[in-house]
Amino acid sequence: MKILTASNQRVQFYLNYTTEKPSTPATRKRLEVLKTTLEERNIMLDEMFTHKQLAVVDRIIYLTSGAGIAKVGAEKLAEKCEVSKRTVTSAVRALKETGEFIVGRLIKTKGGVGKYIFVDKKHPNFREIMREVFSFSDYKFAQLTAEQIAEQEITKSIEAVSPNAENKSPNINIYSIKQEKTKYISDIAHAIKTSIEKDSTPSREYVEEYASNPLQIQFYELLNGLAYPKPIDAVKHVLALRIGSDCDIKRFIKAKNIVHSISMRILDGYEFENIPAAFTAALTKSETYEVPPIKAKPTYSKRSVSFYNWLTERE
Repeated sequence: MKILTASNQRVQFYLNYTTEKPSTPATRKRLEVLKTTLEERNIMLDEMFTHKQLAVVDRIIYLTSGAGIAKVGAEKLAEKCEVSKRTVTSAVRALKETGEFIVGRLIKTKGGVGKYIFVDKKHPNFREIMREVFSFSDYKFAQLTAEQIAEQEITKSIEAVSPNAENKSPNINIYSIKQEKTKYISDIAHAIKTSIEKDSTPSREYVEEYASNPLQIQFYELLNGLAYPKPIDAVKHVLALRIGSDCDIKRFIKAKNIVHSISMRILDGYEFENIPAAFTAALTKSETYEVPPIKAKPTYSKRSVSFYNWLTERE
């Protein structure tokens, strides 16, 4: 998963808005949960972190024990824990590998990377933080959840074929594992997406609640402003979200043409069993079309032609 980023103002607003404050008892409790979680995976806490790294982790857990989120620089952590910046970097990397915390970055207006953003995945505010700070829609949150589950399954797959496991194997099929991850993400995201769409009502408010791309709202307005057949009109809000959070103007035009094509087929008497599914399949297929290369105009070389004067007598 790519590194999540957020503006300092958005993180600070959330910290000011929440009333929970960091506490030592909450820190001790969360550290114990982390220790238990690692032990369930046959990993000891002191194997995952050195003594100095554990001091950094303890500080991070303390900072997130209140609101569930914290922003702090590597230099500040190093100073507070009396360790080197390299130790902080190593501790943060290891903490991220536990899968218990999200490690993001503050957006900087100028070059370089900003302060760390730490989010505790097991904090009661986790879902709210992802929505308010990182602008996660339910669709995007579904994708994150799917990736987390896939990573856990992949870890199990690797452990199953590792030299230390009972099922010894000289080779690990990385391609197969990647395929497995893709399948888990697709299946889980689809299940959550279907759950969200079920019993929904065709309204702009619905699209605004779950959209994470302005083009999704514009697509709904386009469908809402045209006289499409009732089967399309009933699912226009679903189609608007189905164009995707990463939709660009090219996909927008393709999606519009697909809806028009479905509409024409309905008017011709064809009955679609599932319009959103047909729309999604057609849109996915259109993304795989190869754009024919533009042929360059042929160039003609200019050759000088000598002029023969027929009026001149020649020997």
